[in-house]
Amino acid sequence: MELYQPLMSLNWNMLFTAITVIVLFFILKHFFFEKVHDFMVQREKEIKDSLDNAAKTNEEADKRLQIYEEKLAGADSESRQILKAARDEAKVQAKEILDDAGEKARALIEHSQKEIRREKYNARKELQEELSTLAVMAAEKIVEKELNPEDQKEIVDKIIEEAEEKPWS
Repeated sequence: MELYQPLMSLNWNMLFTAITVIVLFFILKHFFFEKVHDFMVQREKEIKDSLDNAAKTNEEADKRLQIYEEKLAGADSESRQILKAARDEAKVQAKEILDDAGEKARALIEHSQKEIRREKYNARKELQEELSTLAVMAAEKIVEKELNPEDQKEIVDKIIEEAEEKPWS
């Protein structure tokens, strides 16, 4: 038995294991690690592009939303202006209608007053004619005979009765 063992001895198993690990490392590096690395770089690029695209889409959506909100605010103020203009126009039309109705009413009143004056004039004229006819009839009766106050009263009462019985013509 040997009491002394060398500090370092060449172990062929360990050498072959180290060579196998190094060869395996280069093979894996060439066929696997580079492809995985390329796949990871490509995937990272796709994700970055996707995020950039999403950010651009968000920006565009925000811009469109702002434009639509401005248009909506403009439409709201425009609708208020249209309503105000419609109310103003309705007030003007209502005033015109009232003025027109008032004018027609005044014209109708004036026409009615003229008609009333004409009818009054005609009634007075007719009354005067009837009174003159009545006066002539009364005069004829009085002339027919000489009257005393009692006879005169009787003739006047008789004329009044006749006038009441038959309407004036």
